[in-house]
Amino acid sequence: MFEVFSVDYDSRLSAFCVNCRCTYQTFLQITEGAELNLAIQRNIIGGTKTYRTLRADLKRGCILPPIVLALDKQVLTQRIINRGSVTPSEISLLGEKLSASIDQCEVYIIDGLQRTNAMRTAAKELENESEEDLDQYLERKIRLEIWVGISFGAIAYRMLLLNAGQKPMSIKHQVEILSFKLRDDLASIEGIDIFTSKEKRRRRQPGQFHLSVLAQSFQAWIQRQPNIDMTNTVMEELLAESAIETLGTALSTRESDDAFKDLIRWIVDTDQKLGVDYLEFFGNDTVMLGLSAAVGEFGADEDLRHDMMTALDTLTKRLNAEGPSAIGIELFNKLRRGIDSKKFNVGAATRDMVSKAFEQFFYSGGRKTMDRCWQLASK
Repeated sequence: MFEVFSVDYDSRLSAFCVNCRCTYQTFLQITEGAELNLAIQRNIIGGTKTYRTLRADLKRGCILPPIVLALDKQVLTQRIINRGSVTPSEISLLGEKLSASIDQCEVYIIDGLQRTNAMRTAAKELENESEEDLDQYLERKIRLEIWVGISFGAIAYRMLLLNAGQKPMSIKHQVEILSFKLRDDLASIEGIDIFTSKEKRRRRQPGQFHLSVLAQSFQAWIQRQPNIDMTNTVMEELLAESAIETLGTALSTRESDDAFKDLIRWIVDTDQKLGVDYLEFFGNDTVMLGLSAAVGEFGADEDLRHDMMTALDTLTKRLNAEGPSAIGIELFNKLRRGIDSKKFNVGAATRDMVSKAFEQFFYSGGRKTMDRCWQLASK
């Protein structure tokens, strides 16, 4: 099913990429439904002249650039992983193993959504034209780059870095494209329960989070800002550079893991310590975005990262000893309700307040109380 040419190891991402090819038919089968995961983020282009031309060229046998996929499972053996290379005999066996394993994997289209849709649409058009032409079409080969067992942070870093100079879509869209991979990466955190809009569920227990809030929190983390003006093109370029730097730092300090996962792990643990009586705190997306932005800012600075980690450890100890009062939720709610909606955008002002409060707490290395930090941030 898969003809594997080589396996490359990316030392920067600590991840393996399998270079291979398969028939159009196999590719369309393994990516069935994957476009739907992405269509909510970036509309599939169907009616433009460019894509009509592409579909016509596909029927004539044009060769497409490789499509980039990611699998949520590792298909390489531990021996290959430890060695960091693949022998010719292992390459021949890898094609069979990949074919046998891919049906049990979640497949993500990292680069090539529009090409995939064009391939699928062309196949449907040929169904109504010629059975012989359809069979020939489905037997043609497509080249693939398949990243196996790669972390969410590594994929995000690669996508943002490659797209930074091209600007084909906003950072927001790029992050949202990866939201389902983010869900799978964070699902391994003990005590977390992630749901989507389709499930029509609400947060009723600690540890429950909506996927869209987690995706927005990741965006705030990589951009180091709780409120973003995405209509400003200059700001967009600066944010792309900031995002790449943040992710790059995380990869350097955490190898193949990503630091954002550590933040969510801490939030889930803290959420459980607060209990059901304080569900509204981390259930508030303004808190999630404000905290994520502050952690992203400090985590990207080697000189500040230690103070942040010390502060978070201190807050965890205070929560264990003092309970919910350690985080100052009562004062936070009072200050939030006191924001004048006639003068300020309450959501934006609250996100700023949360971000500034945790920045104060991090700067102090956890020596200040959260009540004092809320007071300073509200001025």
